[in-house]
Amino acid sequence: MSDEITQGQEALGKAIEHARAGEDKQLAQRVRELGESFVRLMNGLVRLRAIHAPDNHAFDEPTSQLVTTLHTLEQLIGQVMIVCVEGQVYVNDIRVRMDERLSGPAELEAELGRHSCGGLSFAKPLSGSQVRVLSGLIAADAADDRPLHALNEALRQGGLADVTASGRYRLRLSGEADRTASQVELQKTLQRASGVIADAWDGLANERVPNPLPVRKLVNEFVDASGEEDLLAVEESFTTGAGGSAFAKHSLRTTTFSLMIGRELGLSAAQLADLGVSAMYHDCGYASKEDGFAVPFAHHGHAGVRALLKQRGFHQAKIKRLLVSLEHHREMVGHFPRPSLYARMVRIADDFDNYTRLRPEGALMSPAEALVRMASVAGTSYDPHLFQLFVNKVGAFPPGTLLRLKDGRVVISVSGARDPARFSRPLCRVLRNADGRQPETDQLVDTAVPGVLVAEVLLQKRSGG
Repeated sequence: MSDEITQGQEALGKAIEHARAGEDKQLAQRVRELGESFVRLMNGLVRLRAIHAPDNHAFDEPTSQLVTTLHTLEQLIGQVMIVCVEGQVYVNDIRVRMDERLSGPAELEAELGRHSCGGLSFAKPLSGSQVRVLSGLIAADAADDRPLHALNEALRQGGLADVTASGRYRLRLSGEADRTASQVELQKTLQRASGVIADAWDGLANERVPNPLPVRKLVNEFVDASGEEDLLAVEESFTTGAGGSAFAKHSLRTTTFSLMIGRELGLSAAQLADLGVSAMYHDCGYASKEDGFAVPFAHHGHAGVRALLKQRGFHQAKIKRLLVSLEHHREMVGHFPRPSLYARMVRIADDFDNYTRLRPEGALMSPAEALVRMASVAGTSYDPHLFQLFVNKVGAFPPGTLLRLKDGRVVISVSGARDPARFSRPLCRVLRNADGRQPETDQLVDTAVPGVLVAEVLLQKRSGG
């Protein structure tokens, strides 16, 4: 057994090295060709539905070709996910390059968009009759009420239970202008975040092929938000709320803190998206089982790699996820090569949340105490430069820190370091007045105002203070 494990680890290492060196370009090119074929054929079938009955022989050849295309894709990459977004088509994270002068992504995106749909997932290849049904449903008029739900119901009733229509996506591309999400949009993202994470982990637990696209969409909405808004919303609206599992909260907080470091480092929007998805999947190994039992801590990194490898093919975004899963607990010293850049960022974010997140019995330590403890091993456990960027951003009293002011009020920090002069002067929300009662209205207090002084740091015991 130990020999098999060793051989497996060596094979994984070689696969990762091959992927790093770009040796899977042949597979990527083949997927692009098949993706282009899928788009052309589906566009043609949808157009035919407008002029021919579904049993017309004009459908025979393109239907047969589309069946072959999906079957070949399934053999190459497993579960097939076709996503149309902003005039582009992606097949399992691989962008399909097409000649826009011909029938292409925009046409398919428009047809799916009528149903509020942005993509299709195929758990299994389709038969010829199923392809005809699918093209007919896409060509049909969209439902007036909840069109995406109606399309999925029609797929189920039409014998296409292995096909899932997903909502519209927006993927951030390199060079795209920054856009800031409003608090309302971010709140909506948070409300569905737990469900997205639960679906992803349920799929991994049932040994299905990972589908990172819904997770990437979620992360992109966080990337759109400013770091301060993002962290504030997660801390106050999600982490201390009743909704969401503890694991979902941990995944979101780790992702948020990782994105803060990435922003401070100056990563592009596309790089931040890759970092965020990697952080979201960093503990995915815990969704697996070993001999029917939960994966222990010592094995969860390798278990995560095995789960992520079910998504066939190699590309940069996937390699980053694999390395983060494998390396996010690896020390800075004593290992060669040292952990990858994203793994070093996630290590800081993961440990900070593990120290400070609320448990039934309370947090292990306050955020300020966690920073002191982590600072003592910067350079051995943590990349000292990245850790300093994190500290510079969260300040002396990171968001979520409970403080007692000199005047007796109990407050919670809701901002990081707004600038160097206010490194230890956060904006706070009042939880208890000096007389011990809750304020009747939402009250903010700025500790940078003269005369507002912090007396002590408190350890948060229960959600809500």
